[in-house]
Amino acid sequence: MINPLTFTSQTALSRRTFLRAAGISLALPWLDAMQPACAAEATTPTRFVGILNQFGFVPSYFFPEESGPAYAPSPHLQILNAHRDVFTVVSGLSHPEVHGGHNCDPSFFTGAIHPGAPTFRNTVSLDQVIAETVGQDSRYPALSLSTHAAATCSYTRGGVAIPAASSPEKLFARCFINGSPQEVAREVARLQRGHSIMDRLLGKAKSLGREVGPGDREKLDQYFTSVRAVEQRLVRNEQFAKAPKPDPKAAPIQDPGPGEETAKLGLLLEVTRLAMQADLTRAAVLFYSGTSKTPSDPRGTFAHHDLTHHGQSPEKLEDLTRLERDLLAQWGGFLQRLKETPEAGARQIDHTITLMGSALGNAALHNNFNLPILLAGGGFKHGQHLAFQPDNAPPLCNLYLQILQRMGVETSSFGTSKGVGLPGLVA
Repeated sequence: MINPLTFTSQTALSRRTFLRAAGISLALPWLDAMQPACAAEATTPTRFVGILNQFGFVPSYFFPEESGPAYAPSPHLQILNAHRDVFTVVSGLSHPEVHGGHNCDPSFFTGAIHPGAPTFRNTVSLDQVIAETVGQDSRYPALSLSTHAAATCSYTRGGVAIPAASSPEKLFARCFINGSPQEVAREVARLQRGHSIMDRLLGKAKSLGREVGPGDREKLDQYFTSVRAVEQRLVRNEQFAKAPKPDPKAAPIQDPGPGEETAKLGLLLEVTRLAMQADLTRAAVLFYSGTSKTPSDPRGTFAHHDLTHHGQSPEKLEDLTRLERDLLAQWGGFLQRLKETPEAGARQIDHTITLMGSALGNAALHNNFNLPILLAGGGFKHGQHLAFQPDNAPPLCNLYLQILQRMGVETSSFGTSKGVGLPGLVA
């Protein structure tokens, strides 16, 4: 039995302090005594959680009529009024040369132009840039999540879609439930097999490099670098597979019933919050695919996509806005938990940037300008409506660049950004 630990006010422990005995190491959770040491080592990392709402919001119910900090909340934003001090509503933004209705979903977190064109090739998404730069030391550099197993909004540097996890229950197990010794051994063996394949590929690349010309040798060098990055990731994954998973101090999460995608989104956000609290990941993006059931009317059944083409029908608008308000309520619950969770002398929301938005400005018209954007947390200046003129607005990627820079990513561009952030977000 290990005796309880006690610390004096002079004690300053490293964030990576371990208990070691008899050849066994156990990582300690965040302790108050670690704060002085951590202040000297590094600041608490900033994380990012992005949500793409496939069907957007009815603009007249979403956007406030006034701009600035004194705006009167719109009908939808009344749902979030208790959190007004920690979020900003942004209007007028869009991605330049990104149009085509639902074809624009893949470009929402990338800004890649001309989606839907025969020659379209996507680019890297915001979460993956974070994963490559400030997320590499985390167990999961980024999480690709979705309420529908076939949908994703995360893309590699080559524009390849990254499959998304869609089960909150399985995500919780992946993050927090330790496997049996046999399961851990199988996982390590699987990673080692991948590692050995990388070794053989690297050997072949070196050998081939002696047989080709300078142009091909440059291509092989790029290939060699890519394979080496995968190899290094496999090594880190093997180390993580052997290490015990953290205890989230929360009951295991179970999946909701069929059709309950709004409830599922809330559960995926909660697992993500717990994972970020344990520093298992620094970034997550979540694709919300609409719902057929909603928390405020559990006995009702809805055709979400059909309702977006409401034709101003009062009955359809009533059902649609109910679905949209319930979605915003889930995001509001996420904000509430971030506000209530203390972290490093502040709150978890102070270290977490979260964005909710859509690639559709008006789903009824299938247009892709004046996108609905909500930005919360992360130390930005909030409690306001930043209103830009849609015909002369900065690109949405300016905001994405600002998010990357706030997270410590050293870059001056992202997608179609103009090298600057949005005015009004920094005090």
